[in-house]
Amino acid sequence: MVNWHNPVIMLNELGALVKLIHVVDGIYLWEFICNLGFEWSLFRGRRQWRWTAALYIACRVATVSQVLSDLVGLNVTGQINCKLWMIFTLVFAYSATTLSLSLYALRSIAVWQRSLPVTVFSAAIVLTNVGAWIRRVVEANSEWEPLTQTCAWEGTRRALLNNGLLLATEVILFLLMAGGIYNRNPGPRAFKIMYREGLLWLVAAVLVQTVPVVFLILNLNDAMNIMFIIPSVICTSIGATRMYRTLSDRQAGNVLDFWETSRDETTGEIRFRRQTQFVTRTDGGHGVDTASTTALPMGRLVRTQQQPDERFVERFEARDIELDDDAESMRDGPKQEGESEET
Repeated sequence: MVNWHNPVIMLNELGALVKLIHVVDGIYLWEFICNLGFEWSLFRGRRQWRWTAALYIACRVATVSQVLSDLVGLNVTGQINCKLWMIFTLVFAYSATTLSLSLYALRSIAVWQRSLPVTVFSAAIVLTNVGAWIRRVVEANSEWEPLTQTCAWEGTRRALLNNGLLLATEVILFLLMAGGIYNRNPGPRAFKIMYREGLLWLVAAVLVQTVPVVFLILNLNDAMNIMFIIPSVICTSIGATRMYRTLSDRQAGNVLDFWETSRDETTGEIRFRRQTQFVTRTDGGHGVDTASTTALPMGRLVRTQQQPDERFVERFEARDIELDDDAESMRDGPKQEGESEET
């Protein structure tokens, strides 16, 4: 059986922790840079500014600040004040997580049409997390480790309260949003709306957050206790901001969904596909520029055309047709004046 408190094992786990943090931080830096266009369009007035955009931008800034703090603390070449570094890292991380939960909570409130009980409950669970995180920052401590030339975390088991509470909050917010959507749109259509509104990002955050909670319960060693905490923070932030961007585009009318159809008159075959068009508004909102169009492959809907009823056809020779007395005579006779020559 593995001795998780063996110095060699702990050193290896610490090395794995440092590598994992670098990978996750690199992913978020890529995410941050690739989506700077959203903030730029807000500042240039191409998107309507709402007060929730301040929460969105603050969440992104806090997360990237936590990423930079991680990279600085893990790549220093000399001894630093580890406790101060730990405090700054936790403040940025918990600020990013609080703002992410706020974005999720606001969406839950909107789904329930600003119901007072849902509003009060959502605000209460977010503030409960804030109180637990303040307590964790006050208790934070870290010492310089000469052997690894990095700061060593201490008292990592105390993070169980914070991460357990965060996991419970994310599950509750997911149930609130899913329940509200299903309440307004019962049936299979509710699941399509959940997918369209980005609830999968919150599901991903819940799944990732489960991992550090499990390791904190096992309490193998300090390195394993915090191995997946930073990835869970990054995933929660990415999910909240991506959900916000998706809903912002749809509410502003920047995402247009329409169906394109064509029909073959001969075979009765109908082809159709759904197109999603993203547009950006320029000239103070008076003009519309199409940025991109995404079309799904054409589907087919074949309708069997009704066959006409079989008809009885009888053929006659011209000499067999007899005219009534009142009918126009077909005998050859002198042409009346004004009649034209038949060809």
